[in-house]
Amino acid sequence: MQGGAPRAEIDAFKLWLAFIDHGDTKTDNQKFACLKSTKNGDTRTCEPGEAVYYVSDMGSTFGYASASEKKATLAAWRGKDPIRVSGGHCTTTAKSVGDTSITEAGRQLLARGLQRLLNAERRDGTITGVFRASRNAERDQPPEEWTAEFVRKARTIIDARCSN
Repeated sequence: MQGGAPRAEIDAFKLWLAFIDHGDTKTDNQKFACLKSTKNGDTRTCEPGEAVYYVSDMGSTFGYASASEKKATLAAWRGKDPIRVSGGHCTTTAKSVGDTSITEAGRQLLARGLQRLLNAERRDGTITGVFRASRNAERDQPPEEWTAEFVRKARTIIDARCSN
């Protein structure tokens, strides 16, 4: 797509933001980077297809709250489904993303990535290991409970179907 990411990639990213319950969407927390660029004088330009957009501050995720001591709590993250399906029309619950409609291609793109993570969890406990490394259990719930909610949320996206 000329001048931007394909719609499926944008939709998958919006779904991911809803999945992690990313709430701090101020400009400083979102970044662009070039995986490969060319330099012409003092100007550096991303090569086509090599620009990435990413969240650089994940502090207000997994149970968004404005108060620091309430961030990343399982109780706040639990039960917030990242996707809603009504009559085949899919929308995301992500905050501040503009158009909340999600295409089937976008859902499928994120679903494939989530399925790989679920497979890795079954194989070697990858997701549980990440939650263990985050040390959330020191102030909240054990990593196995976080993993169970991660799996539940992933299944809502993997099992959904969008006809829009």
